[in-house]
Amino acid sequence: MGQTISSVVDMVSYAGDLRRAAKQASTPEVAQKIQRSASELEKTGLAKVGQAGPGIGKLLDRFV
Repeated sequence: MGQTISSVVDMVSYAGDLRRAAKQASTPEVAQKIQRSASELEKTGLAKVGQAGPGIGKLLDRFV
Protein backbone atom coordinates (compact mmCIF):
# COMPACT_ATOMS: atom_id res chain seq x y z
CA MET A 1 0.00 0.00 0.00
CA GLY A 2 0.99 3.61 -0.42
CA GLN A 3 2.19 6.02 2.18
CA THR A 4 0.46 9.23 3.22
CA ILE A 5 2.50 12.39 2.73
CA SER A 6 1.40 15.06 5.16
CA SER A 7 4.42 17.35 5.41
CA VAL A 8 4.44 20.26 2.96
CA VAL A 9 8.19 19.88 2.49
CA ASP A 10 7.73 16.21 1.64
CA MET A 11 4.90 17.03 -0.77
CA VAL A 12 6.98 19.52 -2.74
CA SER A 13 10.04 17.27 -2.63
CA TYR A 14 8.12 14.24 -3.86
CA ALA A 15 6.54 16.34 -6.61
CA GLY A 16 10.07 17.01 -7.85
CA ASP A 17 10.80 13.28 -7.77
CA LEU A 18 7.66 12.69 -9.83
CA ARG A 19 8.70 15.30 -12.38
CA ARG A 20 12.06 13.55 -12.80
CA ALA A 21 10.29 10.19 -13.16
CA ALA A 22 8.01 11.67 -15.83
CA LYS A 23 11.06 12.48 -17.95
CA GLN A 24 12.02 8.80 -17.89
CA ALA A 25 8.52 7.39 -18.49
CA SER A 26 8.13 4.78 -21.19
CA THR A 27 5.22 6.45 -23.01
CA PRO A 28 3.97 10.02 -23.38
CA GLU A 29 0.65 9.08 -21.75
CA VAL A 30 2.36 7.77 -18.63
CA ALA A 31 4.62 10.83 -18.51
CA GLN A 32 1.58 13.10 -18.72
CA LYS A 33 -0.18 11.28 -15.86
CA ILE A 34 2.91 11.46 -13.65
CA GLN A 35 3.36 15.15 -14.47
CA ARG A 36 -0.28 15.83 -13.61
CA SER A 37 0.15 14.00 -10.29
CA ALA A 38 3.23 16.08 -9.51
CA SER A 39 1.36 19.30 -10.24
CA GLU A 40 -1.59 18.32 -8.03
CA LEU A 41 0.68 17.28 -5.17
CA GLU A 42 2.66 20.51 -5.38
CA LYS A 43 -0.53 22.57 -5.58
CA THR A 44 -1.93 20.80 -2.52
CA GLY A 45 1.26 21.39 -0.56
CA LEU A 46 1.44 25.07 -1.41
CA ALA A 47 -2.25 25.54 -0.64
CA LYS A 48 -1.70 23.87 2.73
CA VAL A 49 1.00 26.36 3.73
CA GLY A 50 -0.61 29.32 1.94
CA GLN A 51 1.46 31.24 -0.56
CA ALA A 52 1.25 34.39 1.54
CA GLY A 53 1.90 32.51 4.78
CA PRO A 54 5.01 33.17 6.82
CA GLY A 55 6.31 29.62 6.24
CA ILE A 56 6.56 29.86 2.45
CA GLY A 57 9.96 31.57 2.50
CA LYS A 58 11.37 28.95 4.82
CA LEU A 59 9.94 26.21 2.63
CA LEU A 60 11.42 27.64 -0.55
CA ASP A 61 14.80 28.18 1.14
CA ARG A 62 15.04 24.42 1.68
CA PHE A 63 14.92 23.78 -2.07
CA VAL A 64 17.25 26.50 -3.32
